[in-house]
Amino acid sequence: MFVIDGIGLAPPFSALDETGIELIRRRLANAAQNKVAQKFKYAAGAGEAAVLLLLCTVGGQPSIVFEERQRRLTAHGGEACFAGGKADIEDPTLVHTALRETREELGLDPACVTVLGRLPPVPNKTAALRVHPVVGVMTKGTLEGLALNRDEVHRAFALPLSHFYRAENRDSVPGFRNTGLRVPVYNTDKPGLRIWGLTAFILHEFLCRISDPTNDESS
Repeated sequence: MFVIDGIGLAPPFSALDETGIELIRRRLANAAQNKVAQKFKYAAGAGEAAVLLLLCTVGGQPSIVFEERQRRLTAHGGEACFAGGKADIEDPTLVHTALRETREELGLDPACVTVLGRLPPVPNKTAALRVHPVVGVMTKGTLEGLALNRDEVHRAFALPLSHFYRAENRDSVPGFRNTGLRVPVYNTDKPGLRIWGLTAFILHEFLCRISDPTNDESS
């Protein structure tokens, strides 16, 4: 298959059924063994945070959930991102952090999410946080049924997985976190609202890992 930016021309599955979910779980697990994670620099005493890359089905299509943050917020106001935040001292795991923050921001009960795997940590812009991406699928509920925290979240929206495989929906930007990495910037469903930076890096890393057939087996 001809490959664009390392992910191919179409998603490797057409539904979030048992077969599709197992493919994601398998390829994420094996990629953790097969692929050398990018090494980033962190500030001294860097803290921990977690975000949830949440999959769901919308209109019969596998999709990814994002939130558009309220513009009035001083941190990342008006941006498209995944739900997440800093780890609390009471959080037993970083998976718990991601699910707790998702419940606080989107009103989604953790019992409605099945965790499929994780991605390597990525620094925030100041390198003061190690952000741990957790991948999960919404097994109960709907996007329309989410109870958003309107103090933080303007809206929740989902984009079909296929959206990110179309070259016209992304541009490549070099120099992520002072490295030579070229990370896509993705269009969304709203003119002027783009997925970039940390969120785009996590999204692209996820797409690369699930799209690589060599991750069907561990090394």
